Amino acid sequence: GISIPNNESGNKINVVLFTPKTTQSLPKIELIPEKVEKYNFTKSKKRPLQEKLQPVDIADWTILAEMPTYKQPKRVLQSDWWKAAAFLEIDFKKRPKDLRCRKQKSVGNWFLCQDEPYKVKEPCLVYSFGIGNDFSFDDAMAKLGCEVHSFDPSMNMPEHVRNTSVVFHPIGLSTSVIKDFNPRHDIYVIQDQRWTMMDLLSIMEMLGHKNRVLDYLKIDVEGHEWSVIDYLLKNGITSRIRHFSLEYHIFPDWPDKARYPDLLRTYKRLKEASFYKYFTGIHPLNHTPKKFNIQADVCYVNIKFQS
Repeated sequence: GISIPNNESGNKINVVLFTPKTTQSLPKIELIPEKVEKYNFTKSKKRPLQEKLQPVDIADWTILAEMPTYKQPKRVLQSDWWKAAAFLEIDFKKRPKDLRCRKQKSVGNWFLCQDEPYKVKEPCLVYSFGIGNDFSFDDAMAKLGCEVHSFDPSMNMPEHVRNTSVVFHPIGLSTSVIKDFNPRHDIYVIQDQRWTMMDLLSIMEMLGHKNRVLDYLKIDVEGHEWSVIDYLLKNGITSRIRHFSLEYHIFPDWPDKARYPDLLRTYKRLKEASFYKYFTGIHPLNHTPKKFNIQADVCYVNIKFQS
């Protein structure tokens, strides 16, 4: 380990260096010397605060990466799960954008890049998974003239059409069709429930959208996003998605820490599939191993999208 100055306090902090197992080079991207948006995660959903971007060497993926020790023991710092989580945190914090969106629009509590050729306009199709009784994004996209379908099996709400023309479905997103799914308990699921779950292609076929472009796919599915991303990449549907926004979750008890290296590979594969970030909002972190937690909202555009 080495010591480097702490920019905030002037004191020195310990840094541990490690070499990732993967050596695949990444394409060179332009680091953006501008202000970036940092989410204000209050219930009021105010517009994000501004802070300066801290550039990070693109070679951190292939040579060395630096990670504060957070006073963790050596056995933790040298573990594969910690190294994988370190890369995720570095990327969320220090490389929040892969490209600059000049026409970034707030849509509810998410964002939309209206630069060409990513601009969303009528006729447009939007799928929103994970509502939590907050339809602000869905209603905002409907006001743009889009056909919007909202999905959430946890709200104990029947299928219906909102007065904004948004169609609600009590269905969850998975990698297959499951008619009697028993979800894990969390802040949204206090008691035992049984849900209908479907994969994206099955949902699109059910709704008559089999050959449609998804102009905006938003998922906030409390940890299931990792398997859903793998599903999207495996089934080749990513070429039909213009915008993709999601909340990444790593909870203290799930997924298992042994899976963290695989989660990192999944995260990097999304970039390799031409999804570039234009916004990252990271939630408060907990680095204690037994309570380890990472959550971040990320908005992507498909830079190779062809309508």
